Amino acid sequence: MRLLIATLCFVFGISNADAKTLNDLYQAVVPAGQSQSVWQQQALAQVLIKVAVNPDVVEHPEIKAELKNAGNYIKTFAAVSSEQGPALKVGLDEQKIQYLLSVNQIAIWGSRRPTLVLWAVEQTADSRLFMQGANHPVLSQIQQLASAIGLPLDIPTASDTYTAPLSQDEVWAANWLLIEQASLPFNADQTLILLFDQPSAGQYRLTWQGYEADQFVSNELLADSQQELAKQFLTSLTAQLAGKFAVQLGSQQGESELELDIEGLTNFVDQVKVQQLLGAMLTVRQVTVVERQADLLKFKVKLAADRSAFINSLSLERRLQSLQAQLEPALPPEAVQSTDAADQLFYEMAAEMIDQTTTVPTDLLSDAVPASLRYRYVPN
Repeated sequence: MRLLIATLCFVFGISNADAKTLNDLYQAVVPAGQSQSVWQQQALAQVLIKVAVNPDVVEHPEIKAELKNAGNYIKTFAAVSSEQGPALKVGLDEQKIQYLLSVNQIAIWGSRRPTLVLWAVEQTADSRLFMQGANHPVLSQIQQLASAIGLPLDIPTASDTYTAPLSQDEVWAANWLLIEQASLPFNADQTLILLFDQPSAGQYRLTWQGYEADQFVSNELLADSQQELAKQFLTSLTAQLAGKFAVQLGSQQGESELELDIEGLTNFVDQVKVQQLLGAMLTVRQVTVVERQADLLKFKVKLAADRSAFINSLSLERRLQSLQAQLEPALPPEAVQSTDAADQLFYEMAAEMIDQTTTVPTDLLSDAVPASLRYRYVPN
C-alpha cells in the first residue's frame, strides 16, 4: 500500500503526507462568566483529555481528585470571543500536566499527531449513499469527538458543496486504488473507509477498514444507533493508534540513550531544523551532535521513553526516511532453506536449554537490536 501511495504521489505531483502539530495542545477555551474554580477545572479537563487522547481520563480517581487543584496548572488566561460567545483562552503548564499523567501511569501523546481522512458510506434497503453535509449528525459527532481529543482528521463529504471524485459504490467495494487517489489532496497519514448498514431492526453496524503498516485491517462494530457507533469508532481507533503513538514517560528499561545517524544534511539550516525537531519530541530528553561527516550527522539521543516509542515518533516525520532495513545483513541461503528435521532438532535443543535455565550471552542479545539508528533527511 505504501508503494501504491508513493506511486500516486509521483503521478499526480502531490507531496507525501505529514503529521500535524497541535500548537494549542496545552491551551483550552472555556465559557466566560463562570466562577474561577469552575473554568479552571474545565480548562484542565480539556487539556488532559487532549494530551491523553482519552475522554475518560478525567474519571481516573487520582486525576478526578486533582481537578480541584486546577489553579496550580494555570499559567495564562485572556478574554476572547468564540462561536458560543465570550470566553477565556487558558494556557496550562506542560511539565506539570505531563508529570501528573506519568505518575499515575497514564500514557500521553505528543503534539505531533497522525492525520487521517475518512470516507463514510451508508447502505439502506433502498440505496447506498455517501454520508454528506456539514450538519450530518454522524459526521458532526465524529468531528466533535476527534477535536476534543486532538485527533486531526478530514471527512471530505462533511461539506454541503464537496463532490467526491469517486462513487459510493467504489468505496463500498473497497477499491483502494481509487480511494487512495481521491485521498491524496488531503495529505493524510492514513485513509479509512466507514461502511454503515443495518443488519436487523434496531441494530446498526459499522465496518471500518484501512491499511496499517501495509497490513489490511478490518473492524466491525454493532450498536443501537449510528451515533453510538461513531463514539465506539473513535474509541476503537484511538486505542489502536495509542499502541503506536502513546508514550509512557520514564518507561525505558536499561537503555537510556542511543546513537542516531542522519544523512542528507547538506547545509547548516537543515542541520538546525533536524536537531530542533528531535529536541521537541516527547520521547527525547536531550539531543546533541557528536560528529559530522560530510552530509552525515551523528546524534546522541537521551530518551525519555523506550526505544520503540522513539522510533514510532520518528515515523511521524516524513522528512526522515529509515535506512535501517538496508543496514541489516541478509541471512545466508543455508539459514533460510531449513528442513523439517532441522526445525525439529532446533526445537528440541531450545527445549533442553529452557529446562537447564541456560542464560543467553548478552553479546548475542545485543546483535538483535542495532546499536544505532540510521535515517536519511529529505528536504521539503
